Amino acid sequence: MLRSPNRLLLTLICLLALLVLASCQSAQNNRVTETPTNTATRTPTPTRTPTFTPTHTSTPAFTITSPPTNTPTRTPTPFRTLSPTPTPTLAPLRPAVLFPYQDNFGRTVDWSYFHVTQIGYNYLGEVNDLWAFMAFQLLDRGIHQRNFYFQGETITVYYLNVAHEFNGELQPMQLVLGGTPGDNVPIALIPAGGTAYVQVAVRDASTRFSPRVVHAEANNAFEDRSEAYPFLFLKDLQTLLPELPDEIILLANHPILFPRNDWPQIKLDMERVSYLAAQYQPFVELDPYDRFVDQSAFAYALRDHLLEGAPIPPGIYAYSSRNLIIVTGE
Repeated sequence: MLRSPNRLLLTLICLLALLVLASCQSAQNNRVTETPTNTATRTPTPTRTPTFTPTHTSTPAFTITSPPTNTPTRTPTPFRTLSPTPTPTLAPLRPAVLFPYQDNFGRTVDWSYFHVTQIGYNYLGEVNDLWAFMAFQLLDRGIHQRNFYFQGETITVYYLNVAHEFNGELQPMQLVLGGTPGDNVPIALIPAGGTAYVQVAVRDASTRFSPRVVHAEANNAFEDRSEAYPFLFLKDLQTLLPELPDEIILLANHPILFPRNDWPQIKLDMERVSYLAAQYQPFVELDPYDRFVDQSAFAYALRDHLLEGAPIPPGIYAYSSRNLIIVTGE
């Protein structure tokens, strides 16, 4: 009987074991298993980046460009020259004849003669104030005229046909005596006043010429001026010229360079007094608006000629007479 319960117990244990085993198998069969999905992974394709190979570029070297300068470019004929008047005064050629004559320094006065009568310098040591007596050959016995346009008005310029020897060659020039407002105004119709006069002294060859003394005496204040340097009407000078002998030397003194501080006053004088406008014209440079911008190329060339012997290109140029000395040989 005892055997039977043990067997029954063993049977129950076996059954229980089977149940437990079946339960574990069922749980294992019912477990959800996650199967990996074969998802395509997007692998970035390597991009082909162009490789920049440095190339040798020829880079121009750094250069320094010089700034523009105020040095004028010289041309074969760099000077403004004068044109003969379209209606010249009819006067037959009668060139003056040279004769032996000396100044008080013993220098021969001929067609190339000049003497610096006043000279001054600026703070840089440059010549900026220059006067000179120059000798001229009178070519005829008439007073000629041309027009000068200034400040919108016409000025009649009166001059003598003369020649001066530059570097061994005689060159024709105009020796300016003065001017008056108007277009081709006859000398007989010049209004009374300073425009109608010219300072002239007539001497013979027995009188020694002292350029510096004449410069000082003739340019004194009016009340202190010597009677040896009188003023003549232009019409009287026009009458006198044909009566003079063949042997004549003209000596004219005038400023060539003016100190820069005087330029505004020079321009003002030109605007107010027509004969000064005529006399200063050869030595000043005016822009299209008639502003005084510099002295003329001829003024600087004349400076170089007088002080250094530099040549002057051929052309018709003008000099002016502040003080005119007529020396006769007879």
